[in-house]
Amino acid sequence: MKLKSRVGPKGQVVIPKSIRDALGIRPDDVVLFDVEGGKATLEVVMGDPIKFLEEIARLYGTESSKLVWGERLYEEALEGS
Repeated sequence: MKLKSRVGPKGQVVIPKSIRDALGIRPDDVVLFDVEGGKATLEVVMGDPIKFLEEIARLYGTESSKLVWGERLYEEALEGS
């Protein structure tokens, strides 16, 4: 399924309802973005988001104590991975 969405002035994109429904995304869910080969993917984080992100930190060599929850949601910690 491919749908078009426009980027707003703050860099935000609304995930179309049909995609939210297909992936089971609800308000306050955590999603993970990945960019590879000029394409971005979106993945829903299932279960405890903190444990999930600690596992990402373990895999990429970042200490979980250095991860900061906030607007930039781990961008700096995962940069260069």
